[in-house]
Amino acid sequence: MSNPILVVNSPQPEKPPLSGAPLSSGAAVLVLDAGGRVELANQAACALWQAAELELVGDSLPNLFIFDVTSREPDWLQAQWEVLLAAAETQPLALQLQPKESAAFEVQLRLEKASQHPARYFAMLGRPAPAVAPAAVAPQDNLLSLLHERSPLGFFDLNFQKNEIYFSPAWKRQLGYAPDALANTYDTWHALVHPEDTGAAPDRQTRGATVGTRPFSLEFRMKHAHGRYVWVQSVGVQSYGPNGALQRVLGAHLDIQDRKEFEEAGLRAEERLQMLGDRGKLGVFDFDFLAGQAWLSPALKALLGYAATELPDSAESLLRALPMEETTGGLPAYFLTKHPGRTAYFDTLHLRHRDGHTLVVQAGVMRVISRKKELQRVLGFLLPMPEGVATAPDTGLPAAHLGVLLAEMREAVLIADGTGRVIFVNAKAEQLLGRTAEAVLAQHAADVFRLVHRTSGQPGENPVDRALSTAEPMALNNEFALDTGAPRRAPVTFSSRAVFDSAGRAAGAVVVFRNPDEMGLTPEELLRANRFDSLGQLAGGIAHDFNNLLTTILGGVSLAKDNRDDSGLENSERACLAAKALSKQLLTFAKGGTAVRQVVKPAEFLSDAVRLSAAGSAVKVELAAPANLGTVCVDRAQILQVFQNLIINAIQAMPTGRGHVWVSAADVTLADAQIAPLAAGRYVAVEVRDDGAGIPAESLQKIFAPFYTTKKHGTGLGLATVRSIVTQHGGQIGVESELGRGTAFTVFLPFANAEIEVEARSAPSLRFGTGRILFMDDDPHICHLTGTMLESLGYKFDLAKNGEEAVQFYKRYLNIGRPYDLVIMDLTIIGGMGGEQAFKLLKDLDPDLRAIITSGYDNDEMARQYMEMGFFGYLTKPYRVGDLGRHIKKVLGK
Repeated sequence: MSNPILVVNSPQPEKPPLSGAPLSSGAAVLVLDAGGRVELANQAACALWQAAELELVGDSLPNLFIFDVTSREPDWLQAQWEVLLAAAETQPLALQLQPKESAAFEVQLRLEKASQHPARYFAMLGRPAPAVAPAAVAPQDNLLSLLHERSPLGFFDLNFQKNEIYFSPAWKRQLGYAPDALANTYDTWHALVHPEDTGAAPDRQTRGATVGTRPFSLEFRMKHAHGRYVWVQSVGVQSYGPNGALQRVLGAHLDIQDRKEFEEAGLRAEERLQMLGDRGKLGVFDFDFLAGQAWLSPALKALLGYAATELPDSAESLLRALPMEETTGGLPAYFLTKHPGRTAYFDTLHLRHRDGHTLVVQAGVMRVISRKKELQRVLGFLLPMPEGVATAPDTGLPAAHLGVLLAEMREAVLIADGTGRVIFVNAKAEQLLGRTAEAVLAQHAADVFRLVHRTSGQPGENPVDRALSTAEPMALNNEFALDTGAPRRAPVTFSSRAVFDSAGRAAGAVVVFRNPDEMGLTPEELLRANRFDSLGQLAGGIAHDFNNLLTTILGGVSLAKDNRDDSGLENSERACLAAKALSKQLLTFAKGGTAVRQVVKPAEFLSDAVRLSAAGSAVKVELAAPANLGTVCVDRAQILQVFQNLIINAIQAMPTGRGHVWVSAADVTLADAQIAPLAAGRYVAVEVRDDGAGIPAESLQKIFAPFYTTKKHGTGLGLATVRSIVTQHGGQIGVESELGRGTAFTVFLPFANAEIEVEARSAPSLRFGTGRILFMDDDPHICHLTGTMLESLGYKFDLAKNGEEAVQFYKRYLNIGRPYDLVIMDLTIIGGMGGEQAFKLLKDLDPDLRAIITSGYDNDEMARQYMEMGFFGYLTKPYRVGDLGRHIKKVLGK
């Protein structure tokens, strides 16, 4: 361009287009490299400078504008680029653009980072907005005025020729001073520069004769208002007169304290590493396979018997010291196969010393592995083991003890070596395989442990071969039978996993197996195991239903809060109550049976079972249970478990994940011996029917046996649990199925010999009252909300966050003869005394104490337990102001 300064127009290689670059927009855009040179220019930019298509490429950005202070020295371009980058990256900067043939004009320049590696920038130019009256600024030249107005950098001007000193407000703020707290004098500058850094400051004249301008970029410390010194980077130009005297220093300050602290921390870390890796006994290595770089510390080389200059920094140097049989695939393969699945690990290595003896070291290794499972980098240390420790024998379980342990196990155990040949079977394995240990040892596991699929009859993959090839454990599997050559193939439940050597390679495999017909649980264990399994199956569906309810709640609240529209609050309240009911059902099921039976209507527990089991499912479940059915006497949680299991089984029987399940109930009268072994009488018959795949005839006789299942990940506990519960209730269960048509389970439960207990309801009364109440909860939001409710009900109240605080409150009022009318306490307090313990202490202080317990556990048995303890009420969360008022009114009567 026409600017009389050094211009570099070296040809540049063509660069690939940047993703998202605004080159196609109407704005004038330049793409710059990290040093501020033009790589690309769009058509609008070329038009501004009246330049040809590639004429701007290779030029430096400062060359394209007019500046009052210029220089022909090459360093000036870099210094000016750094100033432009710092100023125009935060807000637009006004500059004078010089076209090739016409007069200069003002443009707005803004710089934005285009990419990180390599660093590139977008320079976007536009005409300035209509001029407005400028704000008053310090009496400086035009360039400084522009920078003062438009840049957050700290600018300074040391004009020795005119004896004028100026520090911008941003310059003073960088050092913690208000704009009027520092005088614009040279004495201020001297007082702020660190005494040890005066020689590095830009107000010092450069050695040697200099005329004209000279750019600078310096780093030194200046005193902060808080008394500490902070690092700044000073960038700008020095101006020298004809006699070589420094006349003026113009520049900007950048706060680089964070960078300096980071650099110093890095230097300290490097110094520590040098002390450990060079002068200590800790051998350190770093292999960057991606960059092709390697480094071995002098201490590591000394560990192997070499001087620092005798052993090159290469992967081969360490490779030669490692056991040859473990490194046939090279160093990356060696480190990649060790301890699979872990990024960092510790290991004991045997290295070959320079003089030939074996050196035992403790190694710590950190690996960087790509998503493609490729080793990109490995860093680590080697520490020689103390004498006597490295060669100490393994103190694990003695072989004799291990043999006794395996022999006494009720499970069969088969162990194979790395080639898949059997090296051990215990007595139980001999029994299930139908062969002696002598007959199977050294045989291939695939010939000894032969699997056949129970349904299809196809051979199964041998678990030993799979463990050795995949190096992954095989979960418990019960889909197969064991082919021992006998006429009848025995079902088998098995799992397997690989055994790894010190190098992380699969050196063998272990198979543990049993005959499921020999496996048994007590009725209590059966119920518990099945309940946990069912909870896992329910979790996703329950979460789906809760999220739907929370959507209704949150939507209504947000409408009321943001739009002042309370039309959705009623639906939010209904959703809260539905969520409360759903959590109560889930808690009841999770708790299991209580050994307390009650007379209930079948429609009640059937509707709960449908709601829980069908949560989140695409299968349509229909319930037909008339309200006038006969009552039954049941453990509610256990009977809920029965029908939940049956409905879940029906849903899972759908091959496509879609279909229908019908749950229906009716009163029936059975004759003697009509349904063995039920006596004649009246029963409620509940049928769960589906249109799924059906059950094969050969499986119908086995489906109620513990651990029998046809599902890939089934436990075989569901139907065994169902039958156990039903028979305990004096009932019976039957099944009918047709392949391709579906399955129907029918449960018969005897009529109850008692009526349903109906709780007497008192006439509604006003919920407002009087009195002083002590409320205790560790959640501040619940305390605040309940306090607001109590206030709206007309009660005075105090709030305590734990039992200790509640006791202190109660003592204060008891001491003046005015104990609280009622105490409401949360059952569980995290990190403090809960409601039950606090109640006992308060009861000792005041035998006439009246208290209500609150809890998120909505459970009838738990409520009964605390009422028997002496509480006057059990208030479940969440609760409304009406619920709170009714409980208080019931206890106080006022």
